[in-house]
Amino acid sequence: MRVKGWRTVTADARIMDEAIGWHLRQPSMTAADWLAFTDWLEADAAHAAAYDRVALADRMMPIATFEAPSAASEPAPTPVLPVAANDDAPRARHWRRVLGGSVAAAVAAVLIVPLALPHGPAPYAVETAAGERRVVALGDGTRIEMGGDTRLTLDRHDDRVAVLDRGQALFTVRHDADHPFTLTAGTVEIRDLGTVFDVAVTGKDRRARLAVQVAEGSVMVRPDRAPVVLTRGQTLTTDMAGGHELRGTVAPEEVGGWRDGRIALTDATLGDLADAWRARFGTRVTLGGELPHRPFSGMVTLTGRAERDVPHMAALIGADWRREGDDWIIEAPGGRSR
Repeated sequence: MRVKGWRTVTADARIMDEAIGWHLRQPSMTAADWLAFTDWLEADAAHAAAYDRVALADRMMPIATFEAPSAASEPAPTPVLPVAANDDAPRARHWRRVLGGSVAAAVAAVLIVPLALPHGPAPYAVETAAGERRVVALGDGTRIEMGGDTRLTLDRHDDRVAVLDRGQALFTVRHDADHPFTLTAGTVEIRDLGTVFDVAVTGKDRRARLAVQVAEGSVMVRPDRAPVVLTRGQTLTTDMAGGHELRGTVAPEEVGGWRDGRIALTDATLGDLADAWRARFGTRVTLGGELPHRPFSGMVTLTGRAERDVPHMAALIGADWRREGDDWIIEAPGGRSR
């Protein structure tokens, strides 16, 4: 270790410089660059910790930064425009000042930035009922196909952000390296790298799960922590807490198959299947006894006509079925006759 002025040059400083470099490069990174970035994060736990600090500091100063005055008598600070992303050295020195302890400047930026913005976020919700489908075309050219019982939160001032509150949707995203499309589902963030991808949120509370399938291009799941890059034909199923993940593959043409009546689930239950069935077609299906908790992984194709689908599904899982008005009940053998 050697000391130069106030600055101590250590391995930690080198890692921080690398983290800053990766953060600055992201707007123009290719899919190969993202894979290299993932390798760098996984090589050392200190890498991910350093990148988290850089990402946090960036979120604290989204528009402009300010130099704190040296004395109380000096005039109020004036904005310093952000350095261009390809000008690494000056921006890196600025990051050093922030991460080295300029907390006051960071706080000032957070307080002053909202006053400088012409307008803030303007969220609005788009919802579908069970059995309904809807297509949303955003101003940037992105197309979102929503399945039944789905809720999206969008922003009137920014077409590049969305939140999937519940349900399932197929996203066809116009790629913009300078402003990547970001989808948040529960606690998980998904960043587009030029893509057609499908996202489903199933279950509630502790059973809430997320499934991502990629038909074209690639996406990055959780870009700010332990990122996972999925490319064409790859899938990821995870609980919202990220404690259990399952990677897999899918035929690209099968992505978004719910539009044609196909329901594909991995590491799920028959209860999840019944929920997806109701959302897709509005069919009121109730599973009796222990059937909702029975594990299920696979794909079924439904017609949307309950009088055909219910007997077919009951036979598939070895159960009986009956109808009560508009409700369809599937239960273990030996239940009431139909």
